[in-house]
Amino acid sequence: MVEEALSNFGLFIDSENKIRLIDPEKVTDSAELRDECKDFVDNVLEFKKIVDTLIEKTEQYSKQVESARLRSIGAKNMLKSATKYREFEKQQLQSLIKEKMIELDRLRTEYESLQKTEREQNEKMEQLSLKSS
Repeated sequence: MVEEALSNFGLFIDSENKIRLIDPEKVTDSAELRDECKDFVDNVLEFKKIVDTLIEKTEQYSKQVESARLRSIGAKNMLKSATKYREFEKQQLQSLIKEKMIELDRLRTEYESLQKTEREQNEKMEQLSLKSS
């Protein structure tokens, strides 16, 4: 009864029989809420650290992927260049082979002509040597 009369005036008695201005249940609830808030803030901070670490790692991996992508593009371009260079080189060698074949045919024809001329001269020399004898 005394407690009800005091509570009408906004005064309360706690478990230690001391007079309080705030209801002891509300003090306990407030303390629990404060502890839960502290735990929540700690959890949020922990989550933020994890997210920051995740972002940092993702950025590192992104840089590595970009670097690998650029190396891949460079290697692909080098391969294309090498293929084009080999094709160009092949065409040059084929052209050189054609030139050498033409030269060979010309020299062969000249050689045959010179052999014919040599035979004819040898025959004339024989005829002349037979006439002189």
